[in-house]
Amino acid sequence: MKSNRIATIALALLLVCVCEAGAQLATPSARSFALANSFMARARGYESPFWNPANLGLPDRPGWSLGLVGASAYLNNNSLSYGQISDLYGEYIDNETKSELLASIREDDPNKMMTLSVDANASVLGFSIWRFAFGAGSIGAGNLEVSPDAAELVLFGNVGEDGTGKDFVLEGSHGQGWAISGGYVSYAHPFTIPALDYLGLKFSIGATVKYGVAHGLVHLKDTGTSIINDPLMVNVDAEVLKSTDADAGRLWAADLGLAVDWDGLLVAGISLTNAFSSISWEEQDFELLQVVALADFDSTTSSDTTLAFSELPAEKQDEIVAFLEERTVPKKLRLGLVFEAIPALTVSADYVEHIGGTLRSRWERSLSAGGELRLLGAIPLRVGLATDFSHFAYTGGLGIYTGPVHLDMSIGRWGVVGGDGLVAAVSFSIWPSTGY
Repeated sequence: MKSNRIATIALALLLVCVCEAGAQLATPSARSFALANSFMARARGYESPFWNPANLGLPDRPGWSLGLVGASAYLNNNSLSYGQISDLYGEYIDNETKSELLASIREDDPNKMMTLSVDANASVLGFSIWRFAFGAGSIGAGNLEVSPDAAELVLFGNVGEDGTGKDFVLEGSHGQGWAISGGYVSYAHPFTIPALDYLGLKFSIGATVKYGVAHGLVHLKDTGTSIINDPLMVNVDAEVLKSTDADAGRLWAADLGLAVDWDGLLVAGISLTNAFSSISWEEQDFELLQVVALADFDSTTSSDTTLAFSELPAEKQDEIVAFLEERTVPKKLRLGLVFEAIPALTVSADYVEHIGGTLRSRWERSLSAGGELRLLGAIPLRVGLATDFSHFAYTGGLGIYTGPVHLDMSIGRWGVVGGDGLVAAVSFSIWPSTGY
């Protein structure tokens, strides 16, 4: 029984201990998570730069706004629900249940890699005045993929699912993590098209310029670890690439956006995140740790070697340079609209498509919708739904508004069906009125 509990705990830890996020601005407001990120056309004031800088030029923009702090955390895996793990904690796990868990992980694909992720971000300050906005924040990011044999090894030990013993190969497991801090400045300019004046349409274009510093980058890769069943032998072969300087890389990027307002009833927009971008890594500030170990019943030998980039063979240097050059900022297209169904209810929808870059966020594309109900102006209620056309998300949250002071909170499940995720966020802001 003890070994089964250990297996459950180990698998649970795998589900919550690594991360992935897109290299972009820290999300400044918890409102967006409560609406499943259907927020592009809703964002106003200091929120606008993250979603669409053009919103700073819309007629209903606030004269000023201040976001004092915002934070969010996201946990996800691509195979198991948290319910599958929590229901088993402290319970005896028989082989039938273990096989069910393994089947969920593999999804009829014995070569499927199990992906585990979490990301966190913090917006430390956001401020807008007139058509300008400024801000700063940090994000933590990374990812981990484990080989198909790893989960079976955790669940069944070296005897394997069939109980007769088997050889396990962990080669191909890999992961990376990083942290980025930076700031931004945004501006929007309103305009009209005379031929469309009779429709009451108001237009705005905007741009955001961002600059950031990567405080670290770690990349781990299994290059040949195996466990032989008969005779029992463990062979470890892995390497870890990591930065040695607090400023491992620097990035800049620019976002572009267009928004249109139709008499305040309907707002629509389009934005291109990281339309122009560049990220540079200082390869001389990296070192490579190589770990090799061999163990059997009679003896154990191991060695670990750490070499600075300048000490590595030319072939390995070229490999690291190529890896760093591939760590590029993601580019994504976003379309969004919000409609005031009745004075107390607004509904919104967003579509997002990634069109470039490798430091990707969790979904390649998504369609989301949300509604905000204000029966009590001081306590707005929010719900949202989203999908990437294979997984789903549902979210909710509320605000507690005392005059100009806003406290927003949200929580939701992300990635339902074929894995599971949890997102939670909170933000604190000040606005000139309660209309935002």
